[in-house]
Amino acid sequence: LERALGRDPSSSFAPSPDHPTTPRLFQREAQGGQVVEASFGLEGTLLSRKEDAGSAVVSGSGLHGRLAIGFDRWLAYSHQVLGRFADGQRFADPVVANTDIIVLSEETYLSCTAPSGRWGVSFGRGRWHWGPGQEGSLILSRTSAPITALELRGGLEAFHLTGTVLNATLHQAAGEQLAAHRFEWQPLDGLRIGGTEAVRYRAPGWQWLYAAGVIPYAVVTRLLAQDEPDSAVALRNNILTGIDVTWRIAPGTRVYGELAVDDLHSETTANPDKIAWQLGWEGTGMVRGHRLSWGGEVTRVWRYVYTSFFGRVHEAQGRTLGFPTGPDSRRTRVRVVWDPSPDWQGMARVTQTERGENSLDEPYFLGTPRPDPSTFEGIVERSREVELGLRWWPAGGVDMGVRGGRRKVDDWQHVAGATATEWS
Repeated sequence: LERALGRDPSSSFAPSPDHPTTPRLFQREAQGGQVVEASFGLEGTLLSRKEDAGSAVVSGSGLHGRLAIGFDRWLAYSHQVLGRFADGQRFADPVVANTDIIVLSEETYLSCTAPSGRWGVSFGRGRWHWGPGQEGSLILSRTSAPITALELRGGLEAFHLTGTVLNATLHQAAGEQLAAHRFEWQPLDGLRIGGTEAVRYRAPGWQWLYAAGVIPYAVVTRLLAQDEPDSAVALRNNILTGIDVTWRIAPGTRVYGELAVDDLHSETTANPDKIAWQLGWEGTGMVRGHRLSWGGEVTRVWRYVYTSFFGRVHEAQGRTLGFPTGPDSRRTRVRVVWDPSPDWQGMARVTQTERGENSLDEPYFLGTPRPDPSTFEGIVERSREVELGLRWWPAGGVDMGVRGGRRKVDDWQHVAGATATEWS
């Protein structure tokens, strides 16, 4: 709280006299909720692979600028990047000739919140995500590619219930659409239950029964088939359903779990079930006057999850909208964060990832031999990664950090005996 609010002159949080507030690079306020803020910074990652004896700048690295304009209950926000993007010359003129250095928006949106705070609407481009996990949900994750969407949200305070509806066009030329809705219910002070449903479908524009978000998508499919019984093939969609539970078992400690179902075949075993699950634990506390936080997470995604043999793959720009490892994977991650003072923060993170040969481009085709979807396909690539980081945040307008890591991969690219070592 001291870092995020106490040093911000626009916050009502009372700052500590030991840590004076500092403005952002540009910050102006006026009556009526009018505010303009701007900040800039250098952010990026340099990846080096021992076997290639070379290094490369990771996509999205460069000069980042953030601008926010607030007035009444409206907020306009934009995050622009001048930097390197993979294959940038394919869709933009480069700033520097013969390079992939371009200007691109990572996140830009316009939002409005009701005076009561009970409803709001946002429209723009960003990484929309839901769920309790470190990267968000198994269905919508913050590691996905940015997509342009309209989000509506509202809440019933008396019933401790909130709801969200999201609609997006993923591939305009092909008419590939995404609709998703979610509810969260808090029956007890430390218990939160969430449910998510997402559908990938094809249409020239948003199909309004999907877009409304008030009817289960499986029912919408039947209603559309009722309207056009001879168009079952064209109306075919891919629905993912998930439920998650978060429980604060003690002050400063919570556990959570999520189950996502892409397909579940209860009447026949001819087709494989497509399931993903996640379990996590997070905590924070004081150790000898210093803040310490920790967490662990295990995620398993079965074969064929997110895939579709009729084209409704749960992806955007070649990346899954859900968990970043994609189908046929298991990831275990443990992290520790130590704050020796309000100005400094250190972190350590260890990750082990196992990935089979199944991918988004390899769906299951009806009638082919059915494998066990809960087992890995082919040669399993196993990686172990260790990351260390240090952050210095002496004032509200100054935030500097450095992070380094080493990743060792066995059976690299699913070739038995091949290894690779990456530094970042």
